[in-house]
Amino acid sequence: MEVNCEILLYLDRRRLLDDMKIECKEFLKELSEKPMNRFLPFRYVLEVDIMKLLDEFPDLGKMLLEEPLAWNQIASDILYSCLQTLIRDADCQVDPAQVAITLRLYALPRILCRPNRRYNTGLVSFEGTLIHTSKPTSYVYHTVWSCPEQCEGNEIVLQYIPKSSPKCCICRSVLFENSGMRRCGEKVKATFLLNNGKLAKTFVIVDDLISKLKEGASYLLAGSVIKKITAIWLLEEVTTLAAPITCVAPIDIQKLYDVCDGLSWKFIYCLASSLGTNVCPLNCFMHLKISLLLSLASIRANTLTGSSILHVLVAGFDTSVVGDIMTEASKLAERNVLLGTTNTSVATALVGSSGGVCVMPLPLHTYSTKQTSSILSSIECNEVTTENCKVKLKSAVWAQGMDLKKIVLYNVASVFGFVCRGDFGEHNDEMVDFILQNAVDPLETTEEEIQALKDVKHYLDLVAGITVSIDKRAERILRSYFLAARKENSRGVSVGSMSALLSASLTSARLCRRSVANVEDAVFAIWLHVSGSPEPRFAPEEYLQTPADVKKLHKIMDSFKEWLEQFIGGVISFM
Repeated sequence: MEVNCEILLYLDRRRLLDDMKIECKEFLKELSEKPMNRFLPFRYVLEVDIMKLLDEFPDLGKMLLEEPLAWNQIASDILYSCLQTLIRDADCQVDPAQVAITLRLYALPRILCRPNRRYNTGLVSFEGTLIHTSKPTSYVYHTVWSCPEQCEGNEIVLQYIPKSSPKCCICRSVLFENSGMRRCGEKVKATFLLNNGKLAKTFVIVDDLISKLKEGASYLLAGSVIKKITAIWLLEEVTTLAAPITCVAPIDIQKLYDVCDGLSWKFIYCLASSLGTNVCPLNCFMHLKISLLLSLASIRANTLTGSSILHVLVAGFDTSVVGDIMTEASKLAERNVLLGTTNTSVATALVGSSGGVCVMPLPLHTYSTKQTSSILSSIECNEVTTENCKVKLKSAVWAQGMDLKKIVLYNVASVFGFVCRGDFGEHNDEMVDFILQNAVDPLETTEEEIQALKDVKHYLDLVAGITVSIDKRAERILRSYFLAARKENSRGVSVGSMSALLSASLTSARLCRRSVANVEDAVFAIWLHVSGSPEPRFAPEEYLQTPADVKKLHKIMDSFKEWLEQFIGGVISFM
């Protein structure tokens, strides 16, 4: 009784009893206007602020966390009592099974909620990405059963469908259901890919919570797990906030930026060298590592600022090294899904990797035509077609293919826009030595390498919220290069390349924590684009090398700038 009084006092203090009274009057009015529908359901949505409840009524808040079902039942009894006090007509009787409280929680601290458990009557929290919702179906509010002998007052209202028909308490006859008086609500089955689990989990979402569901979004759920049934009390979309400008970058990365004198190409080159160190030597496949780092940064920025995502198509020979590097680099993303190994459905993979990376580790020609077409269609339209709706594409796609001399990949490259240089055999000697050394003396990942990757991931989070624009000189350089390249080889430079060049320039500036992309960013984006273009490339091969010595790289970039000035017909510093 004390608990009932406390809940009643809480409802009164929050001025919810007045609102209940108004809703009860509206329900009774509807009931009197439609006497034939005297078994209408009455549902009242009760929103409870957990933090305020714990502050004002600690014991009541503790009970809600430990026994939400009992708390909800007491609130339903209070609502029914309020309804009974307003009934004046003897013919207007309402059964308790018609009345129920729909409990909705918010402001729930995660620390107070137990993690995912199989069975718990208290509040259990789940967090994951919504990857699929079924079509709405009906579920029963209540069923009405009548006696065939028409015994007086022997109509029974049940909040479920019994396995066997109940019997009349007077004549013991088997009751029959008045199917026309059955009242139903809507429900859907929502499948979530939980953050801490490899398998998806399905929940039943009902009535007012259905409108909150958006495939590809991340949600925090809280409910009670009772055997195979989970009652969801809270469903909130998780929103990522940008890091404050005053946040300090990791010490090692800040020192690296100072040593690189703020040059974007030098800083990003050194930053990307920490990717895939357990797959290949430190300074091999740098074009690929740089492209993957830019793509990772563009994903985070898309979540916070809505900027375009940089998809990556790796051109080169079909070797496993490229796929392994992509797989390792994808671990720095918030989510990563491998298509073709653990998942075969393109729509599920793209939606499940929202905010992260969808990796195609196998060569492109090994995938079915249906899978490839779905991927290209999603990238081109920037949306994923699911069973019930169309969802905006929020993940980057990483794929690898054969040498771009193959005609079939020209159309693929035009959709991706950004083609990265992969394995063309220039690192065979280094890879042979690396594999032999690893076979004789297996390499172990050191703490320094693990910390370096953590610093890179943390740094990507810091710079993700920076909104970047491009200055006029950099814009003119990109436009001049694009027009000259299209004139030189329109087939190898697609229309989508311009968008990829712009996105790479903006992401380069974002990684340097600048709000404006300058000439250095534009030249760096062009250098990456020329390196990944099909042979014969526009620039001499010696201008596209990636030496281990940064001083040699500086000379290569200076030579590349001289070539670029001749190619576009203008001096870069004065454009």
